[in-house]
Amino acid sequence: MDELRCELSPLVYAELYRLLAADEARRDVLEERLAAIGYDHVWLGTAADAYNEYWEALLESTDADSVSSLALPRNEHALLATWILAGLRITGEDRELGTALAQNVLQRALTEVPGLTAPLPPDLSPVIVGWTLASIIGSPSYEWPVAPAVLPDDVNIRSAFIGFTHHVLVLEAMAEPWPEMMQTSTYWRGYGIAEALKPAMGEGSPAINELLTEARPLLPQYLSTQLNKHFSRFGPRRNALSHVTDDPRRERFVDVVTTTRGWEHLRLTVLGLTQFVCQEASRSLYDAEELPAALRNDPWGYLEREISTEWLT
Repeated sequence: MDELRCELSPLVYAELYRLLAADEARRDVLEERLAAIGYDHVWLGTAADAYNEYWEALLESTDADSVSSLALPRNEHALLATWILAGLRITGEDRELGTALAQNVLQRALTEVPGLTAPLPPDLSPVIVGWTLASIIGSPSYEWPVAPAVLPDDVNIRSAFIGFTHHVLVLEAMAEPWPEMMQTSTYWRGYGIAEALKPAMGEGSPAINELLTEARPLLPQYLSTQLNKHFSRFGPRRNALSHVTDDPRRERFVDVVTTTRGWEHLRLTVLGLTQFVCQEASRSLYDAEELPAALRNDPWGYLEREISTEWLT
């Protein structure tokens, strides 16, 4: 299966760690999380400076056409950042931090990269979803979907979400109105992903309710309300699409296909499923008894060497 690659610019990591270093409200939680890998709070500033020096060292030979070549392909950069972010799950919603990160990167990139204009490429378009770092890979007019730094371990969930994401990208490349089945198929895939994320719930609708409950403390109120309203009808609509024949217990097929067309409707499905998958990924990192293999034995030791500027001087 084709993977989703979260490859971000060193500018993103510089701004992320700078924001975390300045976050006094989460300082105690961050210190405890960092101690688990042998680092202290000062390390956040050290990492921010190292990424920033690497970014600035390459700027002299960079312009709008080549800026994406600065993206760091090694997944451990994104994995380490997400592992740290996962420790903040207990502190509430993540959108404020994610918005600040995106705005800081946008402002600096437009100022520092000659000829660069918005919208920015994926490597300069970070987002935090469910306390998982991700890169926005959707077309500019849609902004979603995203490539998360980490996906759940279950191979079925990974494959299903990757397929869902690729399907949405295909839709974005097509002119609206989209063919009915190409859009409504997201109900079948979304229902299946929810079942797989919460197999103990037995079926999709209870699983969606459980996922919404887990999402609530991680989301701002307005977004939680939108997703609850959207997904409250997700299961019944999926059934109407599957069975077609009129049934007084559910919406009519013709009504569902009429009211579920276009990006504004699909957007909430994409947002919700991305939230569910990403919050599960960060939960797994938070609950894990052992560090991921890639983060054992001082991960910063080799990541720092990769972004060293000594060879440039």
